[in-house]
Amino acid sequence: MNLVSIDHSAMLALNFDGGLVLDRLMWLASEKLTWAPLYLFMLWYLWRHWGWRYMLIMLVAVVVGVALSDQICNYFKETYQVLRPNRVEGIKEYLHLVWDPIKGEHCIFGRYGTISAHAATTMSIYLILGVGGVGRIKGYWLWMSLWVVLVGYSRIYLGVHFPSQILFGWALGALVGGFVSWLLRRLPQTNKTRVSF
Repeated sequence: MNLVSIDHSAMLALNFDGGLVLDRLMWLASEKLTWAPLYLFMLWYLWRHWGWRYMLIMLVAVVVGVALSDQICNYFKETYQVLRPNRVEGIKEYLHLVWDPIKGEHCIFGRYGTISAHAATTMSIYLILGVGGVGRIKGYWLWMSLWVVLVGYSRIYLGVHFPSQILFGWALGALVGGFVSWLLRRLPQTNKTRVSF
């Protein structure tokens, strides 16, 4: 059994019909605007504890991390053009596809999806904010890691990414998040607020 067949088997095992409630939950988990209140809360926390200036520094850091992760994913998507699972013959026929209530069609998304940008960006946000101070909130590392897993898994459930593409996304997000966090540590303003692992 090669890695591709293992990936395909894992995809078919993890993608299933969970009913309307799970369909809606996974669709919401995958929508970027769903998490806006969470991001606003974290910005508020940074402002409340360290002021506007530090909050803006962290906001810029998160934007840089998200942009880097997203652009690297786009580069791989356009360069290698690996079909999404819902477009692969022999796989798509067995996938459960979720109905998008806004578009009025099944969630198909683009044609290619080499590395999951959702997985990469959530992981980079998780690390940058955690190391940048929000990790001091009790339970942050546990609950936010579950958030990263939920968003990543939602892409498998929706049939738009193979499990390996989620894992690559998490790895990329960890590299980008770690790099941006390392840059933040070089700033004098962030020395007293960073969180050590």
